[in-house]
Amino acid sequence: MRPVTRVLLGSAAAIFAVAGAQAADLPVKAQPVEYVRVCSLYGAGFWYVPGTDTCVKIGAFARLQVAYGAGGAGAPVAVGNSGFVSGDFGGGYTRGTNMFNFNSQGAISFDARTQTEYGTLRSYVDVGVATNTNPGGYGGPNIFNPLFPSASFGVATAYSDRAFLQFAGFTAGRMRSFFDLVNPGAYSLASQRLVSGDTAGIGINGIAYTWQFGGGVSASLSLEDGGWSNGGRGRTTVNLAGGSIPIAATDMTSTFGIDTLTTDVKGQQFFDPVFNIRLDQAWGFVGASFALHDASGGYYGTGFNCGSVSPVGLGGTNTGLCAGGPNGASNSTPPYFPANTPGANGGQGNGHPADKWGWASTVGFTVVNPFGLAGDTVGAQAVYSEGAVGYNTSAWGSRAVYGSGNNMGMSFMVDGLFNTGTPVYLTHNWSAVAFYEHVWSAQWRTSVYGGLMGTDFGSGAIAQICATPSMPVGFSGGNHGVFQNNNSPGFPTTTGGVLPNGTTGAGTTLINNYVGAVSNCDPNSSWWQLGTRTMWNPVPDIDIGFDLSWVHLNTAFAGTAHLNALDTVFQPNATGRSAGAYIIENQNVYSAVFRIQRNFLY
Repeated sequence: MRPVTRVLLGSAAAIFAVAGAQAADLPVKAQPVEYVRVCSLYGAGFWYVPGTDTCVKIGAFARLQVAYGAGGAGAPVAVGNSGFVSGDFGGGYTRGTNMFNFNSQGAISFDARTQTEYGTLRSYVDVGVATNTNPGGYGGPNIFNPLFPSASFGVATAYSDRAFLQFAGFTAGRMRSFFDLVNPGAYSLASQRLVSGDTAGIGINGIAYTWQFGGGVSASLSLEDGGWSNGGRGRTTVNLAGGSIPIAATDMTSTFGIDTLTTDVKGQQFFDPVFNIRLDQAWGFVGASFALHDASGGYYGTGFNCGSVSPVGLGGTNTGLCAGGPNGASNSTPPYFPANTPGANGGQGNGHPADKWGWASTVGFTVVNPFGLAGDTVGAQAVYSEGAVGYNTSAWGSRAVYGSGNNMGMSFMVDGLFNTGTPVYLTHNWSAVAFYEHVWSAQWRTSVYGGLMGTDFGSGAIAQICATPSMPVGFSGGNHGVFQNNNSPGFPTTTGGVLPNGTTGAGTTLINNYVGAVSNCDPNSSWWQLGTRTMWNPVPDIDIGFDLSWVHLNTAFAGTAHLNALDTVFQPNATGRSAGAYIIENQNVYSAVFRIQRNFLY
């Protein structure tokens, strides 16, 4: 029996061994799958990131916009500063003007929120890409822009108008300014940047803290960009003894110009402090804001010119951009008025005016369901500033609109100005926007909107500008000076006589009959805008809209004058209007905008 017993025990051992081996080959039981869960804490579209307690929403939009009489982004066709060279030659209204412009744009947004012991931690970022065909508004040749090549051909450009975080009452990053109350862009397709300084469109850099007092009452203190960065309020205190960009033939006397970027030679030394208080209720909101803005000037008698103080990379006398070319001769001699006093080390030896702070204040409101009409909205905002024009308008700088024949209008919107030995004279600026939107049905809604903006230079600044009324100081000379003088290319001259600064003697170039070219020395101007937009939403995520807009310019220097050509140092005069005698009078721009846009949780 023992042999049999050993066989049976051996067989049992083998069976258990095989069974154990087979058990080892079986798959291990999988861990439970953690599926994406809906996060209902913050509204539709949020979901929990697996493995975390952070909720995320991803949104997007895609848009095509077509504009007539306006740029692809909806701004009315007009010449104005947009960097070193023209962003829109369409204001010339020549055969080469592009009246139709396309804009295609899309963006994606990421909204991440987490609950903490200090409240909600939120970060929000959106990034997009936009393409504007005909970005310069000019359809002819020679439109290459050597400083900004991508702007010359309408290539796609990336952007980010929001990138901020919120935590424990703080908001920091690229955000909407806490000064702004009413966003007129939400009720129009045409741009209202001429009559509104609202930053909702492209954002502004800053950091703010908000106090919540209960009952819908809150207050915020913010430090925001007041400089030149994209979306900044701009620092535009200009030096009448300075120059302009681009470099022109006699820039020392061309502080202001047609299609120029006015210069400021004092660096940004502090942020703009902004204070806001508001009441939010079910019926809407009402609020008020106040801001300070550094409007100090640089050194006396300095600026961008073709002399020894030219900025690096822009060349000196008879070199680089100052060498002349199709636009006229180079700046081979110093300008005659005001005195050429560049000083040492970029003007540091000349002294400077005392620091000057500008300020801006505003009140605004929005009411929902007014007059018992469910879905309707009405709102308005008014702004007054001194030395802080960027709070009234996003289109500060030099603007010009040409009409048919030899007539045109112009506008100059800056913080202030100074001349050698004078204090800074701040401008007085006012603006207002208002809108009403009526909802006809779930698919149709119509809004009516309007606004105005005005600039008063004040008696002190006007006295400096109009010291020689027929030839306003800072507005003449060079290829970009507004008014022709003896240094303008092709200008008739003679020998002998007396110059505006009193210089006499043989060999002196005289303006001759053109000394009285400017019939009315008055730099003040204002803008009006009125429009209507109708939007059709065949399904909730689709916007199909049409906008009609009228913009009116009450011009500066109304009367008659001899103007330089509308041009840049990079392009022949075919791009704009020729020099000569013009009637300076009010101008109107009419535009139409069509948009189709798909929105997804954006």
